[in-house]
Amino acid sequence: MGALNQTILIERPLEEVFTITTNMEQSPQIMDQVEEVAKITDGPVGKGTKYNEIRNLGGRRVQSVLEVIEHVPNASYAVSSSQNGVEIEFRYTFTQQGDGTFVTFDGKVKTSGFARSLFRGMIVRMISKEELFHLQKLKKFIEAETV
Repeated sequence: MGALNQTILIERPLEEVFTITTNMEQSPQIMDQVEEVAKITDGPVGKGTKYNEIRNLGGRRVQSVLEVIEHVPNASYAVSSSQNGVEIEFRYTFTQQGDGTFVTFDGKVKTSGFARSLFRGMIVRMISKEELFHLQKLKKFIEAETV
């Protein structure tokens, strides 16, 4: 998909990994910078579901709206957000591998405006590093869960 790509094997069944990974409201337990996530649309999670997310970025609280743009149970899940000239799209795909599940993260970043375009490479590197840590923490979180 884009410059961001990470894969990890989680030693849990596909359905369990998909369910936990796509529960956005658990993000503060898994991602260091995420402080709060709240679903702001009604109904079950699916394409069009929106969340309000607050992250702590270097001591500064940053709010953004995340929108689910793809939700294929036990197969793929994608979310997008746009803020201050930076558009980000994250896609997770899930593949059964024996008793475990491969989780692949792909992401792409689009920037608009001269200043944001100058910093695009730095933004991509920062998100890539953050996402590697996220997948490692996700693995630890899911594998520690009792079935």
